Order: sequence, then C-alpha cells, then structure tokens
Amino acid sequence: MSRTVLRAARPEEQEETGALVGAAFSADPPGRRAPDGPDSEQQEHQQQYLHRVAVDEGTGRVLATAVVRLGGQWWGGRRVPAAALAGVAVDVTARGRGVGRALIADTFAAAGEAGAHVVALIPSTHAFYRKAGCGIAGRRSVYAIGTHDLRDLPRDRSLTYREATPQDAARVADLVAAHGERTNGVLDHDTGTGSARQYVAERHGVVVGWCALGRRPVRPGHGGNYAVTVLDLVGADPAAEFGLWRDLAADEPSAREVHALVRPGDLLEQHLPRQTEVVEDSTWMLGLLDVPAALAGRGYPRGVAGRVVLEVADHGVLTLDVADGVGTTTPGGTPSVRVGRADLASLYAGHLDPATARHAGLLHGDDDAVGLLRTFFAGPPAVLDRPF
Repeated sequence: MSRTVLRAARPEEQEETGALVGAAFSADPPGRRAPDGPDSEQQEHQQQYLHRVAVDEGTGRVLATAVVRLGGQWWGGRRVPAAALAGVAVDVTARGRGVGRALIADTFAAAGEAGAHVVALIPSTHAFYRKAGCGIAGRRSVYAIGTHDLRDLPRDRSLTYREATPQDAARVADLVAAHGERTNGVLDHDTGTGSARQYVAERHGVVVGWCALGRRPVRPGHGGNYAVTVLDLVGADPAAEFGLWRDLAADEPSAREVHALVRPGDLLEQHLPRQTEVVEDSTWMLGLLDVPAALAGRGYPRGVAGRVVLEVADHGVLTLDVADGVGTTTPGGTPSVRVGRADLASLYAGHLDPATARHAGLLHGDDDAVGLLRTFFAGPPAVLDRPF
C-alpha cells in the first residue's frame, strides 16, 4: 500500500486542490470550482499563507488539502500571532484512513513553526477539530437587518466615501488594531476579500473608517435586487461607524436587507430598533498551538494579580502568573487545575466559564483557582469578525 506524504502544496497542484475543495463544499460537480487558497504569486510576494497537502506517494494524487493564513488575533488588548484555517478537504476515497487527522496535525505544526501561537477556524464538525485540540470559542450570528432601519442611524455630514486603494492598507490595519484592543477575537486586517468591494470613509482628508461589502441573492419574499453582505466594518469613532452602515451598507433602493455580524454590546446592537432574524448561525473554534506562548502573549484585566498552576493534557504542567495586565509562564509546579487542551482554548476565549467547566467535569480545580481563571479570562465575548 502506498505511503501518504505530508508536505507543502506545489503551484501545479492548485487545480487539483481546488477540485477537492469544490467537491467538499460546493454543489457544483468536482473540478468546476475555482481553486481556493493563494496563488503562487501571492505566496511569493506576501508570504502570509501556508498551503499543505497529503499526497499518495505512489500515484502522486492529492488526497487532502488545507490552507492557513498567518496574521494576528487580539486577546485582552494584545495581538497574539495567529493562523486562520480554511479550505480543509479530504478526497472521499481517502476518508476514514486518518489522512485528514494527519494533515491537520501537520498544518498546525507548520503554523506553529511559522510563529503562530493560536489557530482560529469555522468548523464543519466539532468532534474532528476537538480531537486536534480546538475548543469552541464563540458563535457567529449573522442577522438580516432592514436597510430602512440603518437609514435611521445618526448622520455625519463631514464624512466622504471612496473605494479603498492599496495605499489605505496601513491606516485600515491601524483601525482594525484599535478595534482589537477592545474586542476579543478580532483578526488582523486581511486584504483578501474575494469579490467584495472595499471602501473607506474620510473626514477632512483622514481615513476614519473602512468596510468590505458584497452581495448575495434575495431571500424569497424579501424584495429588492440583492442583499448586501458586510464582510467587515470598522470605524475610528461612533460617527464614522454609523456613517458606513447608514450611507454605504444600506444600499437603498436596490437592497432591502443587509446581512451582517452583529457583535454583542456594540454600537449597532445598541442603536437598531430591531434585528429582523438570524440568517446564519454557526460556531467558531480556537486552538492553542503553543500553550505557554499563547497564555503569555495575550492581555489580562488590569488590577488583577494571581497564580494558577495548570496541568494541561497532551502538554504538561505550567505555572501562569498574572500581574498588571501581563501574564508570564514557567514550566512545572504543583497543579491547582487540570484541564484538556481543547477546553483550555475555550476558557482562553472566554466562551467556557471555569465554574461551568468544573461542573461539567471538563476541569478539575479548587475554588480559588477557578475564581482566578474566571477573572483572568473575563472580558467581552470573543467574536470572529470575518470568515476566511
């Protein structure tokens, strides 16, 4: 029987890997979908993607494919080096042989070697990725919002709008980073928005907002020519954010609906008179590729100090000290908490409460340790702000 080889994808394999992804995620027949992932020129010039494949050594046939985008994700007000996983597909004839599991382990290892401390993903199955050490980090609820409701938002007549250019990338990245300092889970700015149109808002010649907008077919009975989809939107201040929603996303009269992620507690949630309904609802997951680095790299609440010794399954024992918003880790210690790697990732994201985890048997620890963990990972609910 031929051996399965795990390695980086080659440019000439792009059509084959694209067919695999198409077969896994598209209703079109295999091979008709354009290849996913970066092209060779993008890899050469940006060096921000890793494309891994599992190949049958005997035939050279690609059995499975996976892509990660390297960047950063914001936790506790600090940027943690991160990888975003997408395009995972296994040929139907290779399933059940451990090929996918081996490829994910290989891809995570490659991302860790490239400097990523955490990995984020939108799973097709929880069980598969939980075995790989990933835990649920939050929900992604996309709402259908009436354009007439957005038109009622406050208006700032000092704002002007234009299509974004490559020269805007640095300023947009700054806006996203500022947003990440107050919202957990935010990904670094990604210029790869597919067919979406990108726009910036300016005030007196200064870029104060950015959004990426797409379109999708109208839902039956909801009217309009199309629905606007908001892939991402960020403003330097409330007026800029409201302006992008009101003046660009609310594309009346052609669109009656805007489909957008509404973050818990954000400006839009507080000011909308109603949210029509949820049109997409999914979970997203987080994995800690390098447990000590991930724990030390994130931010923590100011004014909190304490020590927890963690025994993490498939990792070992480490001590986490937190003071003045910063965490440090050292190996060893007498464990006060025992937890699995996937559940630690859910705790890290703030999605899983330590007391709830202990009640469910996912965590073992005394009251003091559980109380400290609740404090360490307190903060706004983590939201994966864009698909990838």
